Amino acid sequence: MEFETDYCNRPIMNKRSLLLILLLVMAASMPAAAQLRLGVRGGLTVNKLHFDRDIIDSSNRLGYSVGLVLDAGIPVVGIGIEASAMYTHRNNRLSDHDRIYKRHYLDIPLYARYRLTIPGVAHYMAPVIFTGPDFSILFDEDKPGDNVTGRRTYMSWDVGGGVDLFNHLRLTVTYGIGMSKALKVVNREYNGDIVSGKDKHWTLSAAWLF
Repeated sequence: MEFETDYCNRPIMNKRSLLLILLLVMAASMPAAAQLRLGVRGGLTVNKLHFDRDIIDSSNRLGYSVGLVLDAGIPVVGIGIEASAMYTHRNNRLSDHDRIYKRHYLDIPLYARYRLTIPGVAHYMAPVIFTGPDFSILFDEDKPGDNVTGRRTYMSWDVGGGVDLFNHLRLTVTYGIGMSKALKVVNREYNGDIVSGKDKHWTLSAAWLF
């Protein structure tokens, strides 16, 4: 039987703190001329859990997310940061259960982004790329069995791109890679071995920036 300790999570916490500090430094270094916009965002997400052992599998399931987004950038050069507070609902069916495992998160993605400004065109259409950490806080779950435990916090790294239309509508595609464990399953069929899973997800979203 294997036992987990929290020591393996400490380096991840250090990385989280460093990434957050770097993003805050970027925000503080922006000149007063930076443009600050608040918006609303909604999207659909397809999530799959990848386990560290092949004895459990997870099928792709559709979920959704809604929330607020804050965008700060320098229009002339196109660089900026984007922070969101999102309610995210994820669904998974585990291969050793018949029920769907439902998870409810507060997601806080913090992105560094670049908006390509083309003179004469940017007001109508402008490509956008971004990357950064996404911190997830689990506040509710509908577990398929008492041997499944979701971690209260975990982190993924997101990369994505999209387009700004008419300077207000932002359409994006995001791919998130789990950097820390999202849940653990005690597999009773294998002498109580603990199997850990990480999230990987695609998200299609639309945001309206005021």
